[in-house]
Amino acid sequence: MEIESVKSKILEFHEVWDVIGNSSDDYYKGKIHESFVVDLLVEYCVERGYEVDGFPIKKRELSDNSNLCDEDYFCEARYVKYLDILATKNDDVLELMFFYSSTFWLEHFDDKIKYKNQLLDYISCDVYEIEF
Repeated sequence: MEIESVKSKILEFHEVWDVIGNSSDDYYKGKIHESFVVDLLVEYCVERGYEVDGFPIKKRELSDNSNLCDEDYFCEARYVKYLDILATKNDDVLELMFFYSSTFWLEHFDDKIKYKNQLLDYISCDVYEIEF
């Protein structure tokens, strides 16, 4: 999977997400579409062998072989932290994460350097409250 094809898929998800209404049911529909983007970005990173403290590749192998990590361990919050950390270390992941964030929330993310610094702040403050 190449960066441009990932961006194209993000735009497809955004087209649907963008027309979802504002009710509480619509909020959950929107979150589902955002989770599709997270899954896509994780797939891109795993294809490249990117890991953070062995997550998710080695942790998945350990889980498959010894049941040390149950399925709850592989939650969306942990994958979001994984992507955020990778975005601060890998330019390609930063490009995709910034593209996703600035596409879905145009008014909030308009500068890639500020975006990266915000991620670094999140990581240093451990807003995720979840470990690998």
